[in-house]
Amino acid sequence: MFDFLRFGRSKAKTLSPEAASDYGRIFGWFIERGGERVGELEYIRWDDTSQFWHDYKVLWRNPEDARVHPNDWICDQKIILRNRRYLDVVEGSFLVGSARGDNNDILPIRGAYVPKERLRADPEFQI
Repeated sequence: MFDFLRFGRSKAKTLSPEAASDYGRIFGWFIERGGERVGELEYIRWDDTSQFWHDYKVLWRNPEDARVHPNDWICDQKIILRNRRYLDVVEGSFLVGSARGDNNDILPIRGAYVPKERLRADPEFQI
């Protein structure tokens, strides 16, 4: 069922399910490297001051897995994002901005989303 607590019932009713979920971004992502889960991204917000970027709180399983600079992500071609709700949705082509926050735990991501056809195919994802 759609998570109204995160989005708000009145606003969600005016949007399509895919838009209300921000195209699956609100479900967050697992960070995988070489087939192993090394961290998670919890959705925070769309950054309306910088078009197309979405902020996530990043949680690394081990400190040595942490990537805080965009070049670290680009150089490590084995990193993929797997949607936490739709495990079959994998994103390997996305952009990462510089980590920020007190502990470098806020990460801007661009280009990671669940295709609308996949969202519409979910019988539980109805408003």
